Amino acid sequence: MHKYICIIMKRIIFSLLILFPSICWAQTLIGVKVGYSPLSAISFKPNLKATPFYGQKPDFGLVIKNFDNNRFGFQGEINFTQRGYNLTIKDTSQLRQVNSYIELPIFMQIHFNLASVYFHVQAGCYAAYLLSAKQGVDTIGTMVLKNYEFNILRDKRFDYGLVGSAGLSREFKWGVIQVDVRVLYGFGDLYKYTFEGMPMFQVMPEQSKAVVQNVSISYLYNISNLGKKKKNKNTIKEIEQ
Repeated sequence: MHKYICIIMKRIIFSLLILFPSICWAQTLIGVKVGYSPLSAISFKPNLKATPFYGQKPDFGLVIKNFDNNRFGFQGEINFTQRGYNLTIKDTSQLRQVNSYIELPIFMQIHFNLASVYFHVQAGCYAAYLLSAKQGVDTIGTMVLKNYEFNILRDKRFDYGLVGSAGLSREFKWGVIQVDVRVLYGFGDLYKYTFEGMPMFQVMPEQSKAVVQNVSISYLYNISNLGKKKKNKNTIKEIEQ
């Protein structure tokens, strides 16, 4: 199943990379975003009863958005984000791991104009690379996180999966404000199930996939307007001459 999903994702990304420079888009917007992941978790199989990690730091990133008509377009991002999970070990101690990722999602988007406010839905895929991680165990009522040492036999840095979202945007003279709510589901595992000797797991999980909920707000500027303004100025000069 995952093999076919990987093939589909690669084809989508390849198609977008081919189409992106060759199409004359009617609208192109670029901007910045800041977000927050109120809930992230790792889905283990067999179930280890891990509980969600509630975000401690905001996410942030860059956004580019392209439309070739009034309804349909694409959105790409590069984000710095945190995910994690909590796990009860030895019935009393609480383990927490917090992972920092660089993440690249690509969406296909449909939006509708509702009384000067745009409602949009979008779906796509993402790839992410784990930059660093911290881990801690609460045995005395205080959680102290320390740098997590990666082991290439145990840990996987690369993640990928599907993501979907919905949101609202409003265009002003000075730019566009966009609000998004999204859900991310990973197909890559955080740990290699073939590894042995991990003390926090009685049995090494067969699957350890990310599940994340995220909310964000973005500021976008329509750079297509720059070309239109320049064209209008040249037209005015020609008329005056």
